[in-house]
Amino acid sequence: MPTKAPLKVGKKKVKLADKKKRAIVEEQESENLEDDADLLNMDQNNAMGGIDQEQLTAEEKEDQVIKTLNSNNPQAPHNLTKFSYKDRMFKTDDMVEQMVFHFQFDGDIILKDSDEAHDQEEFWDNKKRTNQGLLDKINVAIKEEFGKDPLEGNEKAQKKSLRNQFNFQERAAQTFNLPLREKGIKTDPPQCSVFSLETTQWMIFDAYLTNWEEIQRADFEEQQKGKSKDKKPVQQQQQHAEDPLYSTSMKRALKIMERMIVQNADEEKFEDYKYYEDTTEDPESHNYGSVLPLWRFSTEKSRRKHVTSICWNPRYKDIFAVGYGSYDFLKQNTGLICCYTIKNPTWPEYSYTTESGVMCLDYHPKYPALLAVGCYDGTVMVFDIRLKGNNKPIYQSTVRTNKHTDPVWQVRWQAEDATKQLSFYSISSDGRVTSWNLMKNKLEPEEVIKLKLVIDQDKELVENKKEAFLYGLAGGMCFDFNKFNDHLFLVGTEEGKIHLCSKAYSGQYLETYEGHYLAVYAVKWNHFHPRVFISCSADWTIKMWDQQIKRPIMTFDLGCAVGDIEWAPYSSTVFAAVTSAGNLYVYDLKQEKHHHLCEHPAMKKAKALHVSFNWEDPIILVGDERGGVNSFKLSKSLTKGPLQPAKEDDKSTPQQLEQKKMEDFLNAQDKEVY
Repeated sequence: MPTKAPLKVGKKKVKLADKKKRAIVEEQESENLEDDADLLNMDQNNAMGGIDQEQLTAEEKEDQVIKTLNSNNPQAPHNLTKFSYKDRMFKTDDMVEQMVFHFQFDGDIILKDSDEAHDQEEFWDNKKRTNQGLLDKINVAIKEEFGKDPLEGNEKAQKKSLRNQFNFQERAAQTFNLPLREKGIKTDPPQCSVFSLETTQWMIFDAYLTNWEEIQRADFEEQQKGKSKDKKPVQQQQQHAEDPLYSTSMKRALKIMERMIVQNADEEKFEDYKYYEDTTEDPESHNYGSVLPLWRFSTEKSRRKHVTSICWNPRYKDIFAVGYGSYDFLKQNTGLICCYTIKNPTWPEYSYTTESGVMCLDYHPKYPALLAVGCYDGTVMVFDIRLKGNNKPIYQSTVRTNKHTDPVWQVRWQAEDATKQLSFYSISSDGRVTSWNLMKNKLEPEEVIKLKLVIDQDKELVENKKEAFLYGLAGGMCFDFNKFNDHLFLVGTEEGKIHLCSKAYSGQYLETYEGHYLAVYAVKWNHFHPRVFISCSADWTIKMWDQQIKRPIMTFDLGCAVGDIEWAPYSSTVFAAVTSAGNLYVYDLKQEKHHHLCEHPAMKKAKALHVSFNWEDPIILVGDERGGVNSFKLSKSLTKGPLQPAKEDDKSTPQQLEQKKMEDFLNAQDKEVY
């Protein structure tokens, strides 16, 4: 056994070496623990004084020192200064960023229960199902081609094998890299202008004095704020000297001077307007029933617009308003309102622009400064022409106030009632006649009548007195209120029918007059007779009606579309009409029953759209499709009226005489229906 002794000695030596190492490590650990305990005891007992250690007494040790910790960064700067482009100066930024990141690490670990983990699991499941589906399709294709899959049943082998080795296709494409290009442009420097001003000591003194007054006023207001509320503050009235060049008196003087210059430059026409009279009495004469052209009113803004309405001011006989829009519904543009005066035909006194084309307008009969306007988009507005420099209306309908959905073809002010409330009516293609009341801050709509569409008049049962067969709404084109019965009004429609309506009955028509075959452009009550009215249409005809007779009592065929008609304000038998051929026609049924007295080419190669009589002077206006309004003076043969009572007849009035003249004309007509 000689080999066993050395092995035993070797094991003992190893064990002794391990014991020595363990003893050395334990000694080092005990020394470290003792050093830590000494440090702790040194701080508690203050037995050892360090270099930077302050000696404290027992009372100082017992004092409690409280320190508040905050999240402010002591190294953050507090005097950052930035340049403010708004105030044109440097300003200190009070907002200081206090947050400091000591450690930041972006991880890729997500929670199992989070939505992101569920989405990730769902993605992998879908991918596995897709791969499995593709693998199954390949296996089916192999079976169909070879009859048997050699790797069937071994899923791992199927995944590792090249299942698509024959149908594999590799596609590659090489694209061109776009070259980098630089584009520059050279601009001209902004134009600079040098201006100077010569000042005096008095101007500088006035500037300092104005500044001092502002400071005194501000101090006075601060003092008044501290006083009691019962005492009313005394306002300091500052007197500002008005510049004579921009004063109201200077503007008035310039306007008078402008009118004088215009009248001197166009002296002949003004003399014709005031003094010329055609006194031809012979009906066979060429000048009998003639008109004299005067001025053409137009502006640059209205050259490509249609004249859609003309209305004279009820108080001032020389002022009239013109509305501009477009009857070409495929070329709609902004609208324009111009108020002209005969004293200055070269330029309008007032002008207003609208977002949509103006279709109609009307002056208030009692308050001539109020102008009601209807637009193509269904909006109705009210302007006050006294507000100079303000292009906005004082009232305007909106979608919230149930505005019209189609163009507004006519507006008409209502006579002031017992409630003293201002209101006007409007008619539109959407089949509604609406009354608009002027409230304090808005327009309040009130539906008067819905224009029901009469399709088959033959289905009307006369015996049972039922209404005609109705369906939908008719498009309203025009309306007019009776001068003698305010509750009665006529409505002309796009279907060529004229309905007699009442404000008291909004559910049905009082009467329907059929005679036109196309849209009715205008319908007007007679100024002197309560039953007679006249209408014009696109079917080339003018028809005269009696309220009690359903068929027209007179028909005039003019050979082209009639755009507008109007009764003369001085006679019950005189009316005027304009056509699309540009002609002006004037009729006097007392002198000639079946033919016009005057036919005048009012326009050159343009359609005449509207006509209007002046309520005092023998002046008539005609508007065309080129944005112009031509004025004419009527001869004596066209302005006969009103009839004056004889000296021995004290009971008759001009109104009664004119009414009797129309009644005589009606009695001479054949009223039988054949």
